[in-house]
Amino acid sequence: MLIVVAVTMYSCTVSAQGKNQLNRKQKDEIISSLLQNLNEIYIFPEVAKKSEKQFRQLQKDGAYSKVNDAFVLADTLTNQLRRILNDKHLKVWYDVPIIAGNTDTLDQYNKRIAKERLKVRRNWGFPKMDILEGNIGYLKITAFHPMDKAAKVAAAAMTYLENTDALILDLNLNHGGDPATVQFLASYFFDSTPVHLNDMYYREGNQTEEYWTLAEVPGKRYLNKPVYILASKGTFSAGEEFTYDMQSLKRATILGENTGGGANPGGTVELKQGFTVFIPNGRAVNPITKTNWEGTGVTPNIKINPEQSLKAAHILALKTLLQTASDEEIRNFYTESLKKIE
Repeated sequence: MLIVVAVTMYSCTVSAQGKNQLNRKQKDEIISSLLQNLNEIYIFPEVAKKSEKQFRQLQKDGAYSKVNDAFVLADTLTNQLRRILNDKHLKVWYDVPIIAGNTDTLDQYNKRIAKERLKVRRNWGFPKMDILEGNIGYLKITAFHPMDKAAKVAAAAMTYLENTDALILDLNLNHGGDPATVQFLASYFFDSTPVHLNDMYYREGNQTEEYWTLAEVPGKRYLNKPVYILASKGTFSAGEEFTYDMQSLKRATILGENTGGGANPGGTVELKQGFTVFIPNGRAVNPITKTNWEGTGVTPNIKINPEQSLKAAHILALKTLLQTASDEEIRNFYTESLKKIE
């Protein structure tokens, strides 16, 4: 069963002149394969069935008659899927078949290698951490990569920031990832008693997978301290899940704008002629709200331009700490820090 929340995928939209061309029969095979898999896998079967009629009408109306380039067809189908089904996780892309002498094959291989290297260079989703003025922690999280890659880095980041007085988590451009890594990081903000974070309901087998905070994590937990999350329309999928869970449990204050609005996990399926599609086969169900952020995004507690959200969170953190300061020396420390950044 596929249980991975999508990390947003992109495909090249320009092909070499004269290559990767499709005839009518090939296009019909691709579209039929796509519609068959939607009907069999998509989390909302009634929506998939309804969409099939719309795609068949597009075919009948000649919508694909002049779309002969494979990359262009992939982009066209992606846009139509998202418009018709209103699900931003849906994505079609084309991989150049491995054919002897096809130079595009090497290009595709090099792009995949470059993506893996980029993940490493971005420190498996945790590219930047800092201690800001006034002992406020800052952690930028661009993705929730699988646990075997990201857990060690996440634990090290939390250890580095454990002595700060408040923490700002920057998820402005977090495009998603693995719900298990979301679960792992969220566990640092609650004590050892498991807390119900989120559920994932899957169409296959009519089953639900529950996610609770972990009873054990490496290092020290970040308890009884203010936490702020920066979010924007660039925050998507698992990035939204973390934000939504923390907000629902009143463990963090969210600053920024409404997030992207993708709450349906799924996986990839191979179609005909070298095409692949990502199809959501599940949906998130929050145990508190009994719903999710699909289509609407996570609404921030404080709406503000994302470009200004870091400074706003920094100021808010210091003012919050100032209100609870226990003695004059600490109050003076936060007051002087506020003067420096306001």
